[in-house]
Amino acid sequence: MVSTFLSISVYAEENTWNVFLKPYDGLSKKELFKPIELPISSGDKVTWRNHDSTAHMIVSGVPEHPDYSGEFFSTSVLSPGENFSVNLDFEGYAAYYYFCEIHPWYTGKIFFEDNPNMYQSTLDISYETQNPDTLKINGLVESDLGSTGYEILIFDSKNNLVFQKVDSFKPDATFDEFIDISSYMWSHDKNYVLKLVYGIPSESTTLSLEIPIDGVDDDLKSKSLKVCQNSEPSDFLFEGISLPNWYKKPLCWFSDGFFTQKELSDSIVFFRNQHPQN
Repeated sequence: MVSTFLSISVYAEENTWNVFLKPYDGLSKKELFKPIELPISSGDKVTWRNHDSTAHMIVSGVPEHPDYSGEFFSTSVLSPGENFSVNLDFEGYAAYYYFCEIHPWYTGKIFFEDNPNMYQSTLDISYETQNPDTLKINGLVESDLGSTGYEILIFDSKNNLVFQKVDSFKPDATFDEFIDISSYMWSHDKNYVLKLVYGIPSESTTLSLEIPIDGVDDDLKSKSLKVCQNSEPSDFLFEGISLPNWYKKPLCWFSDGFFTQKELSDSIVFFRNQHPQN
């Protein structure tokens, strides 16, 4: 499957985008925020989610100019597990920078991809699902961007960030990425959006992705659902293999589509190897 790029966002209505705060590791880790630069449309909501075990304080601005910090948004202490949201409009500002007041060397950026003055340097971008396990992304930008950095972001249809990669264009201004899509994370959705982010000022190119979902045996799904609904606290037979009672819960997860048929098959093989007489 091959597709050429779209220069306009596929989202017309207001959306919510998440910025995750990754585990703190002192000065040795260059980035705290995931994604580092987030492209949005005017009026979209941005939510910072603290997945760290320590507190943070998010404030608009840059640490070198503290007099302007917090002019557009700021949080109180954002404890582990807490979130903070804000709606941002274009209003003449092409981008918003922000940082953590507790750890000011960590910075992030939000910019508007519907900015009418945004320059487009992407000359070509396409994708191909080479096999069920590999997604290939490749493209070309203008020659003066050779060897400069970029960020690839892939979101599912609910705007969940499922992939992030920071890299640099090749000297000839081309790039290619080979992405492993074999994990269960890619098995629940077939419609994704890729955003290629790069440049100063920041540019964003949007590419719609359709990744086939591996088919699931309906009979196997039905058997899994029947077993998982059995409330008797005992071991049970499934596909001729004796399985422990606690495995009814994963069978429910499988019937709900939370992991793939291959992962279920691998589990069955594991239990068969544990009890080769079955």
